[in-house]
Amino acid sequence: MRGDGGDRPLAELAARALEGRADAWDEIVRRCSHQVRLALLARGVALDAADDLVQETWMRLVQQQRAGRLRTLELPGLAIAQAGWLALEAQRTLTRRAALAQFAPAPALEIEAVADTGAEADPAAVALRRERALLVRRALAECTPREREVFEAAYGREARAHADVARATGLSVQRVRQLLCNARARVRRALAERERVDSESENDA
Repeated sequence: MRGDGGDRPLAELAARALEGRADAWDEIVRRCSHQVRLALLARGVALDAADDLVQETWMRLVQQQRAGRLRTLELPGLAIAQAGWLALEAQRTLTRRAALAQFAPAPALEIEAVADTGAEADPAAVALRRERALLVRRALAECTPREREVFEAAYGREARAHADVARATGLSVQRVRQLLCNARARVRRALAERERVDSESENDA
C-alpha cells in the first residue's frame, strides 16, 4: 500500500490537508500545481512569474489552514482562484508603482542619488526631480505615522501588495487601502498646488 497519498482521491486528500496533514499537502501540491500553472499561463502570466505564483498560492493556502481560516478545500478550483487573485494583485502593484512614478520617485525619495547624477544629465530634469522629491517628503511629513508606514511599505524599494502590507503592519487590507488613499491624496495635492503656482507664474510673466 502506498504511503504518499498518490492513490487517494483529491477530496480525501483535501480533508486530510484541512486537518493539517503535511503529507496530504505535499501530495496535493504535486498533483495540482500543473493545473494551477496552466491557468496562470492562460491569463498571460510569464512562466517564471507563474512558477513563483504557484508556490505563493500553496503557501497562502497552508497559512490560511493553520490560522483556521480555511474551512473548505475544493481542488484544484480554490488553488486556481487563489493564484488568479495573486496574479491580479501583482498586476495592481505594478500599476500603482507606474502611476506613482508619473509624479514622484518612490518613497525612499533618493535625493542623494539625484545629487550624484552624472554631468551628462539634464540640469533642468535633475532640478525638477529634486523639487518633486522634496514636495513628496513634505506631503508625507503631514501624514499620520500609520499613513507613512503603509505608504513606505507599499511603494518602497520593493513594492508590496496590499495583503502583504496588511500582514506586516497588523492592519486589515481595507484599512491599508484607506491609509494609502489618504497618503496619495496628500501627495497629489502638494504636486498639483506646485503646478498651479508655476502656471500662474508663467502667465504673469
